Amino acid sequence: MLVKTHITKIGVTLFAVALFYGFIYMLSNSLFATRPATAVAVGADGKALLPSVDEAAMPAKAPVAAAAAPAAEAAAPAEPEAPPAPAYVEVDPAMITGDAKAGEEKFNKTCKACHKIDGKNAVGPHLNGVIGRATATVEGFKYSTAMKNHGGNWTPDRLDIYLVSPKAEVPGTKMSFAGLPEAADRANVIAYLNSLPR
Repeated sequence: MLVKTHITKIGVTLFAVALFYGFIYMLSNSLFATRPATAVAVGADGKALLPSVDEAAMPAKAPVAAAAAPAAEAAAPAEPEAPPAPAYVEVDPAMITGDAKAGEEKFNKTCKACHKIDGKNAVGPHLNGVIGRATATVEGFKYSTAMKNHGGNWTPDRLDIYLVSPKAEVPGTKMSFAGLPEAADRANVIAYLNSLPR
């Protein structure tokens, strides 16, 4: 019984000591609390430079925003985006000078392997209604970024330039066709494409 009482006294004493030291620890933290160190600018003489009243009142993020402002001013002003091309532009029939029948023959020999004229996409987009149509707008066809950025509409003049050498006119295009070097062939193919329904 004496041993049990002795163990109880020791336990109560240890608890009281732990409680006392915990109280002292919390009291000292509240009385002697310190703030984390902050960076202070130092002058040439080695003394701390105190901020002016205005600087002290500023929020902490203001210097970062102020530093970013000159960089934003140095950047070139953004140019307004060009409005998107209309889905179709009307084409003056006088611009079509080729022979549609001869163009059909040339199309069947050089273009038909990749382009359909039944409204369905193949290796390339279908070419129904291509004359006057905005570039890279055939539904369901995955165009290259280069072609998407080409912009404008397929007028006879633009198509004539493109068909000379697609890769030279639109670097990065997926179209691997070497081109039609003969002006008459291009004019005939354009006449044939113009004869197709939209």
